[in-house]
Amino acid sequence: MDAKAKNDANTSVGGAGATILRLKIDRYRAFQKFDWFPKAGLNVILGGGDAGKTTILEAIALLLNPSNAALLSDNDYWRRQRKDGFFIGAVISLPPDSSIATQTRPAYPWEWDGRQACKPQEAEDGEPARPVGPPVYKVSVRGSEELDLTYSIHNPNDMEDNFSPTLRREIGLVRLGGDDRNDRDLRLVQGSALDRLLSDKALRSRLTSTFSEVDVKARLQSEGQEAMKQLNDTFGERALPHDLGLGLSAGQGQSISALIGLTAGIEEGRLPLSSWGSGTRRLASLAVAQACRTGCPITLVDEAERGLEPYRQRKLVTELAEGPSQVVMTTHSGPALAAAEPATVWYLSQGHVIAELSSPRSVQLQKRDPEAFLSRLTLVGEGPTEVGFIEVVLGREIATDLLDLGVRLCDGQGNTFTLELLEEFSKAKLGLAALVDCEGDNTKRWSDLKTAMGDLLFQWPTGCTEANVIAHVPDDKLEALLIDPEDINTQPR
Repeated sequence: MDAKAKNDANTSVGGAGATILRLKIDRYRAFQKFDWFPKAGLNVILGGGDAGKTTILEAIALLLNPSNAALLSDNDYWRRQRKDGFFIGAVISLPPDSSIATQTRPAYPWEWDGRQACKPQEAEDGEPARPVGPPVYKVSVRGSEELDLTYSIHNPNDMEDNFSPTLRREIGLVRLGGDDRNDRDLRLVQGSALDRLLSDKALRSRLTSTFSEVDVKARLQSEGQEAMKQLNDTFGERALPHDLGLGLSAGQGQSISALIGLTAGIEEGRLPLSSWGSGTRRLASLAVAQACRTGCPITLVDEAERGLEPYRQRKLVTELAEGPSQVVMTTHSGPALAAAEPATVWYLSQGHVIAELSSPRSVQLQKRDPEAFLSRLTLVGEGPTEVGFIEVVLGREIATDLLDLGVRLCDGQGNTFTLELLEEFSKAKLGLAALVDCEGDNTKRWSDLKTAMGDLLFQWPTGCTEANVIAHVPDDKLEALLIDPEDINTQPR
């Protein structure tokens, strides 16, 4: 069974946790319109800088935000145009024991046909209607012109209900960000992995009660004590609440309990895990999420390589790929991409067209030469002869190392393999060029590919590279072709 088949079999619709089956984004940040059908299991999004990879993660994070504390700005709107607002919607499958159908106002499921949510069919002549597919739900968040957020569940009867923070927390979200603000799941933030793991709903009230008993005012120096006394007198004179004191309090969107987090022993002391390195915090957050006894939260990983050595990158990605949760991950790392198996690999172009790169040919190349997916330009030679020929020719014309220019030379490993790979990469809009032989077959497909790639595809009019080059080499120089001037590839030659 290939990697894609294993992935689909291991994480099908209606699995252990929530799964986003379709994601629509309108007028949010980098996207005017975006429509994507992520798979269960591990989804790896590749693409150049500013293609919108992080925007996808931010959109999912906002849709499943465990609280209503998110603050919007003009930058959250496409081209900073707030007039028409923005929309983030998803078709999502939930576990059978989800509370979405048992709320005070239960939501009603749609049916998933593989591409869209369909209204359930009505029974005819007393016979129960056959479902189109597994039950799913439609949820969304809208940003208004006034920078307000509205969360909704869309029912098949065209009615909308509130997509509550409680339900969003139940679905669960683990977020390993690409910045230094990724310790949320190591603290008692509502909906965090640590909060879900401990499952102690009364803990916040007990903490608040304990904190309120601390007499902060008694710890003031004499000047502060006198200032507090005068302020208390002023409040009394103005009929304001008085008998003032000092205590811990939380502002809007904040919680005292969110200041409580995991600590770890180091030498003779203890340090909060939030003060450890970025890579350690990421791995710790994932470990806490995986330790939860119930639920499989959707996991977002921005720049999987951040703060991690190659061996730890492979460990992180392997754990994500083998876990039961749906994961959406971005990366610019070869080791991380090579370890992403089973996974579905997607390429996001500047035109915001996302293409799936999960054919058997792509999966083989992903393990063998992951940098071919990550370069500015992937230059494919049909075989080692073509790769060597390209390297020599371009080396005479370009003084700079090709890798420094973002150009990756890649061995296509045969005419048919190369054709299939070029067709897939070209459709996905990857930066691509190639040198290939003309073997006289698949002429229509090669012709269509030439039309798509233009001058970036060079195919000999007839024959192979060896025949076309040797024809121009004098007989007394032929033996020199067997010797690598740098004595690196002499034996293969």
